[in-house]
Amino acid sequence: MFHLAPEEIAKHLADLTSALTTEKDHTKLLDRIILGCMYLTNADGGTLYTLNEENENELAFTILHNRSLGIHRKPHDLQAIQVFNSQQQASKLVVVQTFVQRETINIPDAYACSTYDFSGTRNFDKQLSYHSKSFLCVPLQDHEGEIIGVLQLINAIDDKGEIIPFQETQQYLVESLASLAATVLTKQRLIDAQRHLFESFIKLIGRAIDHKSPVTGKHCEQVPEIAMLLADAVNAANQGAFADTTFCDVEMYELRIAAWLHDCGKITTPEYIIDKATKLHTMFDRIDLIESRFREYRLHLEIDYLTTSATASEQERAEAQVRLKQQQQQLEQDLDFIKHANAGSEFMADEDVERILSLAKISWTDIEGKVRHLLTNDETENLCIRKGTLTEHERQVMRDHIKVSIDMLESLNYPKQLKDVPEIACNHHEHLDGSGYPRGLKADDLSTRARIMCIADIFEALTSPDRPYKKGMLLSQAMTILGRMVENNHLDADLFKLFVESGAYLSYAQKHMTPRQIDEFSIDSLPGFA
Repeated sequence: MFHLAPEEIAKHLADLTSALTTEKDHTKLLDRIILGCMYLTNADGGTLYTLNEENENELAFTILHNRSLGIHRKPHDLQAIQVFNSQQQASKLVVVQTFVQRETINIPDAYACSTYDFSGTRNFDKQLSYHSKSFLCVPLQDHEGEIIGVLQLINAIDDKGEIIPFQETQQYLVESLASLAATVLTKQRLIDAQRHLFESFIKLIGRAIDHKSPVTGKHCEQVPEIAMLLADAVNAANQGAFADTTFCDVEMYELRIAAWLHDCGKITTPEYIIDKATKLHTMFDRIDLIESRFREYRLHLEIDYLTTSATASEQERAEAQVRLKQQQQQLEQDLDFIKHANAGSEFMADEDVERILSLAKISWTDIEGKVRHLLTNDETENLCIRKGTLTEHERQVMRDHIKVSIDMLESLNYPKQLKDVPEIACNHHEHLDGSGYPRGLKADDLSTRARIMCIADIFEALTSPDRPYKKGMLLSQAMTILGRMVENNHLDADLFKLFVESGAYLSYAQKHMTPRQIDEFSIDSLPGFA
């Protein structure tokens, strides 16, 4: 027989119970419980099987120990055990029967037992010159009464080193510890499920924003990838400004969550502004209305010519016809000019703005006596936009998404490990010199992770190849712009240098940019790189 003093058993159980609150790694805790079961029963082997959450017909090997064979590992390479076959018949393996019957099975001698299938055990013994004799299999039951795994012990050893059956008192101890193991598994699965739901909801918001408009593309999805690449580079740095900086797992997770949420306020931004690919775009591109108005004005000129020609001399008609042809040619040129200006692809020079204003003054009276204008006031204002496609008002509405993001994210009650999400997520439009928005924060107000977000947000926006209103920039152009922003004290110089030297920018480019965009350039020639 094998005996442990009651005080020794009590101490061991107390240690295991205490570990439930002190050990943060649930796998290590389960390992301690299995080893505890082996210690209290003097078992040679112990195995934990857990139900596969994605395939509830599988029991997976989670932990495997065997003292005689020197096996102590998490066996990811072992094939899972099928509970039911294609005919929905349960396997005769003792582990499966423990799971199906929902009760402990105690077998004194496997080789003398015909109730269960031990053919696999015999093959195992033959290959490793081992002898599996006594078995104790205990089901793990969660708080809802579901069986979520099986704890199996092999070969109880007595004081003389002989294999003996597991005693009834030992069975009670193991069943108690199996309840602890079930508690650990259940707790971890609930935590994992909550985290998975939380992350899924966050990604749902990000993808909803991306799907809201083709203009945003996969911005909310890819900014986190860039941010994590740069954060990984910080962790890997063994020299330079970040040699002594390391983000722990919790800080990395917090950064990833913040990156997914950084543009959550865009969910309230009107689509016509997000989608404004041309200056005249609202619900649709109003260039077609202007084109029809040009045709109407052209027809008015023709009617006017025909009306005056009826009483004019031959010479006057000839002169009027020349003027009409010149006016028509000019209208074609003016329409082409407006179409080009509407694209917003180039900076509007003063003379171009003056030309728009001159065209806006053209008017005529239609057959109903109404005064018609070639351009409306709103069309004129939009066509005179100097840079891009947004008016100052629309630009402010677009910028206000970050204020909405701040309101949304600061209104949430965060657990301790996510308390810095608002600071990281909501400062990606701030500049080190205080010229950013919406709060005009300066370098001392921005954490390293917030500065990482600034680079990730801009780099993705510049290089994205799926914007409908522009082609993705060449890599050299994007990096040059980032370098200029470093020179202007908008972005962190040390992070930009690390972004370049670590190759993080290139890793992202090779995965998400088109081959056309990935051009060669000299790193040393980049502005802001020293």
